[in-house]
Amino acid sequence: MIKIITDKKEKDTLTKMYFHGITARALEEFSKKSGYGDDFLGIHFKEYLEDDPYEFQQELSKIEDRQVLLWARYPATISDDKNAEENVYIDFDEFYNYLVEVVDKKISENPEDKVEYQELLAKIKIALEL
Repeated sequence: MIKIITDKKEKDTLTKMYFHGITARALEEFSKKSGYGDDFLGIHFKEYLEDDPYEFQQELSKIEDRQVLLWARYPATISDDKNAEENVYIDFDEFYNYLVEVVDKKISENPEDKVEYQELLAKIKIALEL
């Protein structure tokens, strides 16, 4: 059973875990409204879920038009249950704000990448219609 995370503290924990590992490649995928992740933690856009409505029936019943789905599978879950699956639904505005924070940190660590990261953020903002 998939648990939908709505508790602010738990939501923050999962989002920080995911956004900690954001790369330029992930940003490029987001600029195309494509998801990005690994076997345990990732982002899906609604359009991806709609490609397989049978598999993503529960997720499609919860996600709104201007949201992304952050999904987690054990061991990237808050729960210690080895069968745990957890979902967080994030509005585009909030998603973009997380990305801005990540990009600002990446730029402070590697100022030479500033132009690349700012261009990717601009593309994402256009794709999300913000």
